[in-house]
Amino acid sequence: MRIFSFSSLKGSLKASLMTLFLFSFCSTQVHAGQPLESLVWKMSVATTAALIVATNPLKARGMTMEIGGGDHVSVVRAGAQWDWNDDLLDVFGWKVSSYWQLDFSRWQSTRDSSQTGVNMTVGFTPMFRFTGKEGYVQPYVDVGVGISLFTVSRFQEHEFGSNFQFADMLGIGANIGKRNQWGFAYKFQHYSNGSVRVPNKGINFHFLTLTYQY
Repeated sequence: MRIFSFSSLKGSLKASLMTLFLFSFCSTQVHAGQPLESLVWKMSVATTAALIVATNPLKARGMTMEIGGGDHVSVVRAGAQWDWNDDLLDVFGWKVSSYWQLDFSRWQSTRDSSQTGVNMTVGFTPMFRFTGKEGYVQPYVDVGVGISLFTVSRFQEHEFGSNFQFADMLGIGANIGKRNQWGFAYKFQHYSNGSVRVPNKGINFHFLTLTYQY
């Protein structure tokens, strides 16, 4: 039984995205004298992420890779997107659709490169997209509010109050390509627990986002 065919990669497009995954995960905090086990798990994560992109076992509409941060924190995040509803509204020529996004991220303090300066998160967000007219370049605006779980409730000087957080997103970008398969965007995100528990010191991030739609 044939499990995987390299022909399914569709040439250099998916290969390029796989390379970005590998580079982004492996390059974060790799430094001289790093323990072997640390390098091994990073390579394992990178390889797993690349295979998920290549094979799309969860039948996602698209995969997304984000690099960014803020407030002395660098963040690498990978996610998958599934269609929710298409063409919900038409507002002045902009079509409104929706999708679900599931993502995993790794925060690294720029002040502490050790494991104590790390926060891992998983997020789930219903997103709404305002899409412009079809063409080789198709602009869009994304907005959504979701939930996230943190591995720590205190990160550097930030007292989040709980491991459960709300995540507000706003993105501006464009899809390009013959079938608009590549997406490039800037995204602003705010995390806080909505004062469910105190203290509630939120944090803001800025991201550059690359998306590939199958």
